[in-house]
Amino acid sequence: MLASALAAGIIFGWLLRGDVRRLATLGVKWWPLLLVGVALRLVAEFIRADAALLVVAFSSIAVVALRNVRRVPGSAFLAAGALMNGLVVAANGGMPVDRGALAIAAASPTPGLHVELTDQTMFPLLADVIPVRLTHVVYSAGDLVLAVGGFLVPFRWVRHE
Repeated sequence: MLASALAAGIIFGWLLRGDVRRLATLGVKWWPLLLVGVALRLVAEFIRADAALLVVAFSSIAVVALRNVRRVPGSAFLAAGALMNGLVVAANGGMPVDRGALAIAAASPTPGLHVELTDQTMFPLLADVIPVRLTHVVYSAGDLVLAVGGFLVPFRWVRHE
């Protein structure tokens, strides 16, 4: 979802007469840590990693977003979404996912990422509970907040707002 939000931000910024070349001037501080966080998040999707890897990934993304919050519009949303996801993963040993939402989305839980949402789940409102049948994915509130930030960062930068 984040990648498509970034792409949409660039496209809509350009369509509204923005200059895509401005992205070259973004200058994200601590960007290597951001790359580490994104890489760890992607790796966690494909290996049966424990929750600690996800927490480190989300924490890295949040730290970089917070470091850039004054300069880069939309960074606060990236930080908030990453912190929301990191919190629920750390508290539950993985991202809780609702079985009903999985059924609606015609999706399967990801081993090493998902744990079942139960009555004992901490922060259930932050779990993967938002089914999207079109893409066969279940999202969390943190994912949505990350997507808002992912859209706003390139959109506002391209538009120079």
